[in-house]
Amino acid sequence: MRLVLALVVILAVAAMTRPASAQQGNGSCTALLIGNSNYMWGGEPALKEPVNDARSLGEELKRAGFDVDVRENLTKEAMQRAIDGFYGKIRPGMIGLIFFSGYGIQANRQSFLIPVDVDIFNESEVRPNGISLDNVLAEMNRRGAGVKIAIIDAARRFNPFENRFRRPGAGLAAVSSPGGTLVMYSATAGTPGGLVPASNSERGLFVGELLKEIRGQGVSAEEAFNRTRMGVSRASSNDQNPWISSSLSQEFTFSSCGRGSPPAPPAPPAQVSSNTANPPHCPAASAHPACLRRGPGAGAGAVRLASER
Repeated sequence: MRLVLALVVILAVAAMTRPASAQQGNGSCTALLIGNSNYMWGGEPALKEPVNDARSLGEELKRAGFDVDVRENLTKEAMQRAIDGFYGKIRPGMIGLIFFSGYGIQANRQSFLIPVDVDIFNESEVRPNGISLDNVLAEMNRRGAGVKIAIIDAARRFNPFENRFRRPGAGLAAVSSPGGTLVMYSATAGTPGGLVPASNSERGLFVGELLKEIRGQGVSAEEAFNRTRMGVSRASSNDQNPWISSSLSQEFTFSSCGRGSPPAPPAPPAQVSSNTANPPHCPAASAHPACLRRGPGAGAGAVRLASER
């Protein structure tokens, strides 16, 4: 019995001390994808790519093993509700991914994702009407996400909201991200020309190249993003250059995500009590642990398992 208990303790300790990378294959990846195409204000036709790109990337992430939530054309309230639901799925050590395609605006050196129902006329209205990407990443980190991934396609060369109060500038701001974060923008952050050219395509060049790369078996996320950057730059003749920022401390591959729920914490090992009460009646051939310890003719000195009390 002592040998059995020792083995249980050893296995429990081994399960609790496994590195996060070894746990990726058991339902530890969750993703929220938002495609905002139909903006109510701004006076411009609907964007073609965001919804289609969110759907396509969502299907690919499902195949990779992510728990995927795809949302389309969200108002400010619905967008915050979807993000809060995403936070609720994150458990310590999990991989969390957020994708946004639509309009984004830089204000006070932060990038804000713009819902479809807000109207913006000056920079002071960006913060209360948008969703701060920095805040999203910080909350993912606070919830314990081991790897935090953000893929943002929102720095568009023509932005009807931003154009009301300034000329098109540097696009989105570089992210102030916590450790264990991987961020990719569809265009260079914080530099002149960091904007995505206008497109009449049903799907964006950026997500098209990304889909090719994340299908690679065994390719790290950082390598997939770097290949995407090179593919977009090449296909656009350097007119569009994605931006990547990484503070990962462990290697992550999209193909390593498993399906199902995260592994439950190991059950505590059975404890032995020195309770001197007799166990239930023990037939001669009983395999009950307490009977085995008691032995034939054992009396008040028999040991009873704590789980049987």
